[in-house]
Amino acid sequence: MKPRSPIFERMGESFDRAFGNADAVFTINGVALAPVRVIFRQWREVDEGEEQGQSVEGTTHLLAVAHSKVPGLQSQRDSVTVHELDALGSPTGVSATYQIKNHSDDARAMLRIYLSGDI
Repeated sequence: MKPRSPIFERMGESFDRAFGNADAVFTINGVALAPVRVIFRQWREVDEGEEQGQSVEGTTHLLAVAHSKVPGLQSQRDSVTVHELDALGSPTGVSATYQIKNHSDDARAMLRIYLSGDI
């Protein structure tokens, strides 16, 4: 039995096409895959630190991609190079490489990937 239903498999690729704002090249187990469209999100957070109530600010980077496009992905081993796109889907020339910090697969349409690195 497959852990992901066929309807979710099709939805993931549809979400990539409709909402994708970046192209990504995943390096899985040392092998670079072909570029795929992904949904790239980043946001800033401010929180209280444990030491003396000092404010701590950070940026979270999250990628969403159809599960079928990244077979064998493994946290703490693999990396991804993200090439940002403009509103028309053309490359902006901005790109960065990140390590895969963690990923979450709830067997729905998209795999959520948390990134680490020079962020």
